[in-house]
Amino acid sequence: MERTNPQHQVFVSFRGRDVRSNIFSFLKEKLKDEDVNVMTDEDMDRGKKIDENLLKLIRDSKVAVVIFSENYAQSPWCLDELVEIEKQMELKNLDPLPIFFEVRASHVTLEEHNPFKDILLRLEDDEREKVRKDGKKALEDADKRFVRWRGALKSIAGHTALTYKKDSNQALFVNDIVKAVKKMLGEVRSSDDVHDRIWAQHIVPQQKVFISFGGHDGDIRPGFIYHLQAGLERSGINFYINIENMTKGYDIEKLITNVRESRIALVIFTERYLRSAWCLEELVEINKCTMYGLIVIPIFYKVDPKYVRNGELVEIYNQLLSNWGATDARIDRWKHALNSVGHRVGLVSANLGSEARFVESIIDATTRMLANTSSS
Repeated sequence: MERTNPQHQVFVSFRGRDVRSNIFSFLKEKLKDEDVNVMTDEDMDRGKKIDENLLKLIRDSKVAVVIFSENYAQSPWCLDELVEIEKQMELKNLDPLPIFFEVRASHVTLEEHNPFKDILLRLEDDEREKVRKDGKKALEDADKRFVRWRGALKSIAGHTALTYKKDSNQALFVNDIVKAVKKMLGEVRSSDDVHDRIWAQHIVPQQKVFISFGGHDGDIRPGFIYHLQAGLERSGINFYINIENMTKGYDIEKLITNVRESRIALVIFTERYLRSAWCLEELVEINKCTMYGLIVIPIFYKVDPKYVRNGELVEIYNQLLSNWGATDARIDRWKHALNSVGHRVGLVSANLGSEARFVESIIDATTRMLANTSSS
């Protein structure tokens, strides 16, 4: 096999029957025109299992473009490729670029019942039947293989991606992919406009989540908040949280910037949250940003949602008036924000028992929302 330059090599993983005659053929030519060395499994002999030559192509690549299409999960070969791509990604040998071609991100990550998941389940059943006669060990090995497939699907599909919707302009979309690949290869000059109109149509925004909670709330910080942060990090979700105590010197402009740059806001209501003027000011800004597409998920942590929604917190408001000199107009803004955010669909800690389960439910809800906004 001819030795290639890994700095300029791109491996493309795709389901031939779905994309070979359309987007892939255009993409391959366009990348070659840009002096990018394109590698695929097209010329490989298809055996029962992925072979060492193909593994070497992936290992020698700097970028892996994975075109997720309707029947991608029908191919054990594609899924084994994906496992190797994930492995090399974790070793920091390559960067993945997932492409959702007429499929939704949430389908590929298997978060809900959908045709993509059905195809994968049928493949797993077929593969089990093939090895059933070989005994228990063969079945166990097959199940381990399926776990690796699912892990790779969720891991790779969770990265910054490009999404192609049916009947969109394929030529423009191919240009977007090439731009992204060249940027990842480090060949796009810093002066290039990578945020032009075409790019903005397709690139998935940074998956940023703003977490609003009472930074001084010692009752929840040691456990709940830190477990939530760790879970979001494990899920590859970028988030902002002001972990320091709220003070009168808190930079409200920085707060507004971070809220506006986010796609989702998690508002963690506790009784102490409701007693903090700074938290309530955050809430006002968060509520304003919902007019511009910000998604808010209220989290009711050891507090009754009715307590937040009713806005009849006379004792608390009187205390805020005394401590902070809040005006009636300011309190009206707080009441409006509490009513608006508090009535959104949220999660209640009392309904889920253990904090671990509650944290998982928050992460699951956040992941689903991010996937839905990416594919909408």
